[in-house]
Amino acid sequence: MGVTIKEIAEEAGVSIATVSHALNKTRYVSPEISDRVLAIARKKGYKAKHGVSEKTRKYKLGKMSEIALVIPNTFSVVYTRLIAVLSKLVDEEGYTLSIYLSDGEPEQERHILNEIISNRRIAGVILCPADSGKKHYQKLMNCGRPFVCLERMIEGEEADAVISDNVQGLRTGTEHLIKCGHERIALLLEDKTLSTVKDRREGYLQALKEYDVPCDEELIACVGLEDGEEAKESIKAFIKRMSPTAILAGGNTLTLRCLKAMGEMGLECPKDISIVGFGDDKWCELITPALTTLIQDTEEIGRKTVRLLLNKIEGVSQERHAAQKIVVPMELSVRKSTLNIARGPFGEKVVYPEENFLSEEDLEVLKNGNYTVGISFHYTGNEWTRLHEKAIKDTLNNMGVRVLSVTDANFDPDLQNTQLEGLIMQHPDAIIAVPTDEVKTAAKFKELAGQTKLILINNMPNSLGKEEYSCWLSVNERENGQNAARILREHFQGQENVKVGMLVHGAPFFATKQRDFFAEQTFLEDGSNIRVVSKRSFYQIDNAYEVCRRMIQDHPDIQGLYITWDRPALQAIRALDELGREDIAITTTDLDYEIAACLAKGRYVVGLSSQRPYDQGIAVATATARALLSKCEHKCIGVPPYTVMAGNLDKAWKEILKTKMPEFESAAPQQAGGYQSSGAAEQRRI
Repeated sequence: MGVTIKEIAEEAGVSIATVSHALNKTRYVSPEISDRVLAIARKKGYKAKHGVSEKTRKYKLGKMSEIALVIPNTFSVVYTRLIAVLSKLVDEEGYTLSIYLSDGEPEQERHILNEIISNRRIAGVILCPADSGKKHYQKLMNCGRPFVCLERMIEGEEADAVISDNVQGLRTGTEHLIKCGHERIALLLEDKTLSTVKDRREGYLQALKEYDVPCDEELIACVGLEDGEEAKESIKAFIKRMSPTAILAGGNTLTLRCLKAMGEMGLECPKDISIVGFGDDKWCELITPALTTLIQDTEEIGRKTVRLLLNKIEGVSQERHAAQKIVVPMELSVRKSTLNIARGPFGEKVVYPEENFLSEEDLEVLKNGNYTVGISFHYTGNEWTRLHEKAIKDTLNNMGVRVLSVTDANFDPDLQNTQLEGLIMQHPDAIIAVPTDEVKTAAKFKELAGQTKLILINNMPNSLGKEEYSCWLSVNERENGQNAARILREHFQGQENVKVGMLVHGAPFFATKQRDFFAEQTFLEDGSNIRVVSKRSFYQIDNAYEVCRRMIQDHPDIQGLYITWDRPALQAIRALDELGREDIAITTTDLDYEIAACLAKGRYVVGLSSQRPYDQGIAVATATARALLSKCEHKCIGVPPYTVMAGNLDKAWKEILKTKMPEFESAAPQQAGGYQSSGAAEQRRI
C-alpha cells in the first residue's frame, strides 16, 4: 500500500492540508516547511493518485467534452484556488474546464445556465449557486444534465453538493475568540439568502451557547458587498455603534472590507479589535499583524467535487435518489490578529493601573475625609511582602488615609478569620486583604462585605458576589503567562517541533489558572515552534519535585519546561539535577534570590516574568482610595509584569525589588525543607 499524505503530515509535524498545499502548490507554504514535506515525500516514495502522463492522457473532443464551472467571481481567493484545482483535475480526466461568471446575480446566472443546458459540449456542471431557492434551478434539475453544487447548497434534498463545513469553521473561530477572553464578538455576514450565510451564523451561535456567552443579535451584521465603498461605510457605522472587542468575518471580501474600515477609523488590530478573517491568501501572513484566518481546504473540495460529478456523468449509482452532501472540515490558522483579554473573577475586563487615577479634587476630598483602612495579609515575613506593604502604607499616608493596623495570618485561614473580626471592630472605612484560602475564609469575607468596602488581592473568596467587593487586583496574568511562554519560544528560535512540558498548580485558584491558560495558548499559536507533550499538576510546592521527575522519566525527549512560578521551579531543578538533565530549559514567573541565581549562572532558567510588588502596592492603595470615594467602575486591576532575562537581571532586580542586586554565590537549589519562605512564595503567587 502506498504512502499517504497523512503519514507525511505526521512525520513533518504539520497538518494534512499543509502537506496537500506543499505537494500541489495550491497556496503559499513557507520554503522551510515545503522543503521538509517534499523531502519526506521523496524519501517515502509518495506518488500522487491523480497523476496522468501526457502520453496516456486522451482529451475528449466535441460533444460532452467540457465541464462547466459557474462561480460568482474570480477575485475571491477561494474561487481562484478552486479554478486551479478543478482545472487540473478535469484535465487529468480528458475534459476542458469552461468558466462562467455570474457576479452573484441570480438573473445573470439563470441566463448562463440556459446557455449551458443547450450546449451539447457540456458533459456536466459544477455550480456555486447565486441563490439558495430551489425554484431558480428547477430547469437545470429537470434537464438531466449532471451537476454538483460547490461551496453553496440549493434548498431541499435533490441537489448533490460538496461544501466546506461552515458550521464547524465558524464555531471554531468563535470558540478561539471566547477562549481569548472575548464576549462582545461581532459577526459579519454577506447580506444574501445563501446556505453559507445560514451555516456560518449557526456555527457562531453554537459556540456562544456552548460557552454560556450571552447572544446579542445586534452583534450580527449583514453587509451588502455590491458597492465596496458602501460596504466599508456600513462596517464602520456598525463598529462605532456596537464597540465589539473582536470581529469574525464570515467571508473573504468581508475580511478585506473590515480591515479597510478599521484602518480608516484609526483602530489597531489586535490592540483595539481582534480579527478572525476568512480565506488564506498570501497577504494574510505578510501583513502586520499576520491575520488569524479560517481556511477552506480547496484541494479536498475540488477532488471530491470532480469525483462526484464524474460518477454522475459515467452513470455510477444512477439508482440513488437521495442527494449527496459532502462536508469538508475547515482549519483555523492562529497568527497575531487576535489578542487574549485578561479577565477578572466575574469576567470583568482587566484594566491597567494608569486607568485608575485620582484627580486633584479626589485627593483633596481624601485628605479632609479622615478615612481609615485595615490590612489583612496572608504573610509579611519576606522581602516581597514587606515591599508590597510599604508601598500601600506610604501611598495611603500621602493621601491622608490612616492605616489602623496590619495583621499577618501566617497562611492560617482560621487565624485570618479571627484577625478580620478584630479589624472590623475598629470600624475601618475599607479593608485590604490577601485571602489565605478561597474556601475557608469565604464566609467571613461575605460577612464583612455588608459592613465595609473590600479590596482583594490575588485570591477571590468563594461565593462572594461581584457587587460585594470594591476592587480585585493582581499582576496582569494574561501578560504574565504570555511572557513566560514567549521566553521559551524565543529560546528555541530556529528549531522545529520543540517538545515541552507544563508544570502547573492543581488548586482552582483564579490567578494561576488564568496565567497557565494564557501560557498554553501562546504555545499553541500558529507558527509556534513549541509542542506541549505533557501537562501535569502539583498541589504542594514540595510535590513539584516528584511530579517533574515522573514527567521527565515518561517523556525523556522534553527539551523545555514551563513552571507556573519560581518556588516549584526550584523543586523541578532539584529533580533535573538528580536526573542529570541540565540540557532542559526552564521558564517561570517571579523574581527571588534562588531563581535569580540560576538565571545569572545559566543553570536551567532562561528567563522569567515577574510581578512588581512595589508598583502593585501603589495600585492597591489607589484602588482603595477610589473605593473610599465610591468610585468603583474599574473592578479589576492588572499590574503589568516585568520580563527578566540574564542580560537585564541587574536592572530588573533594582526596578522590581528596589535594592541593589546581591552577589550570587551558588545557583544550586536547596532541599525542600531548606526554603525559609517557600510557604510564603506559594501563597503569594496563588
